[in-house]
Amino acid sequence: MDQPRHFDDLADELIQDILSFLLGFEYLSLEASPTTSHGSTTSLNARSPHVYGEKSELDRFRLVCRRFMRIGTPQKFPRFVLRFSSDGFRRLEELLSMQLACHVRNFTYMVRPFYQGSGWPNVLEMVDTDNFPLSSTHRRRLHDQKRIVEASHDLLLLRRAIGAFTSLQQVKLLRLQDEADEQMLDWIHEHSLGGTNRLDWEPACTRAVTNLSIALLESSCDAVRFVGPQISPEATVKLLQAPSTSLAALGARLTSLDVTFSSTLDLSTRMDTLSNVFYDFFLAAKNLTAIHLGFPAHAPLDLPLEHIFHRLQWKRLRTLSIQGWRLGADELMALIRRHRRPLRDLRLAGIYLRPGGRWRDILVLLHDEMDHLERLDLREVDYTNHFDAYAHGHHNHNHHAPTAPNGTGTGTGAGGGGSHTPPPTLAIVVQPTPHSPSRDAVLNVDSLSFAPRGSTRRSFDRATLEQLRTYTPEDLGDTGVRVRPDQWLFWKAWVLSSARSNVHPRG
Repeated sequence: MDQPRHFDDLADELIQDILSFLLGFEYLSLEASPTTSHGSTTSLNARSPHVYGEKSELDRFRLVCRRFMRIGTPQKFPRFVLRFSSDGFRRLEELLSMQLACHVRNFTYMVRPFYQGSGWPNVLEMVDTDNFPLSSTHRRRLHDQKRIVEASHDLLLLRRAIGAFTSLQQVKLLRLQDEADEQMLDWIHEHSLGGTNRLDWEPACTRAVTNLSIALLESSCDAVRFVGPQISPEATVKLLQAPSTSLAALGARLTSLDVTFSSTLDLSTRMDTLSNVFYDFFLAAKNLTAIHLGFPAHAPLDLPLEHIFHRLQWKRLRTLSIQGWRLGADELMALIRRHRRPLRDLRLAGIYLRPGGRWRDILVLLHDEMDHLERLDLREVDYTNHFDAYAHGHHNHNHHAPTAPNGTGTGTGAGGGGSHTPPPTLAIVVQPTPHSPSRDAVLNVDSLSFAPRGSTRRSFDRATLEQLRTYTPEDLGDTGVRVRPDQWLFWKAWVLSSARSNVHPRG
């Protein structure tokens, strides 16, 4: 019993924990937020753990001995980023040949808009005279696209890879567009060639979604999060051609769906045609714990909520997020009530209530009936009449966009940019108004500008929560006409201050 203990006597799991602590956050578990559209995201330029050679402390640790190699390797390759290019697929083949794919938990597929039109060789010849490096870049990418698509090289490798990703937890599809693409788009516009030759995201997205679906269905992965922050509705239309059994099998494998749709076409009409597809998919997706469905806030979806959700209920749903939608208060409240017990995180961004509904009724529901709600986001909520009036008179301005300290604004996708200044204490200002003889509680504007995007109960100290509990629904200042930006945080804080029996405030 008195014999000295050595580091080598520790269990592998303990050594792995020590290694993660010493290396810092770079190599910690890459568990993503259930709805990354509203949470932090990793910069595309950030250093990836997937680095060849001995260039880091983790690499040197793995070289110590075979045991350390075995312990450190899973932390070396927790994620893989694949770009749609010959080089990208070659890197994927190298990973597969080294038999390291089994460690990948997070897979990101970055796809460029496709070259559409038969006149691209002539266009690039014309660009040669103005900007040879630009034409050379696009000539190489055009050749890559043709070679990969004609040989179905992308589908073949995606099937191999996802089949080998036995630890896969998340699949993310991203649109990749850089300065060279922007320069080419400007050149096409200046020479009025957009009608015949274009860089088009829709066919690229459709092909990527189709191939990823095929690969997932053929794999053994059964608990995957899917993230697509810029999905083309045409990619979803493609699902109309899929057998309902295949669609159901795909839905059953997902635990999280995080999708934001973008299109220059009428999304409301397009989504309405997909109503049956959403029904088949969501009916089979019984294991969902997180759902985010987003549409452009400047062009919110004009479609009944149940045309998408079909009055379905997910017993394990912890996070529900919808963005960019014109809704009636009753239909929104019905969806929330169906999930009042499991929900912990509710995010309503860019939701505009139709005439006849009041935000106050929704807030009272959240305050009185949501026993387990821990996080709430009400960014850019408003009323349809006010939104339409403002949009009609301000086509070129961004409504309700207070600037964050780091200059990121309130758009989806970015998560704060790197500023870690803690939010100040919530300041309640009581101001009498002609419409409210008693009191009209609002937030100090300075507090709003530094406020976290999705407030939790931990954002407020005990004294603030106790003060908020003294306010009644009549004190919320909801006029039923418009919602001021300085009300968003106050309303969230009031809801989260509720003294529900199952939730205890944390100071």
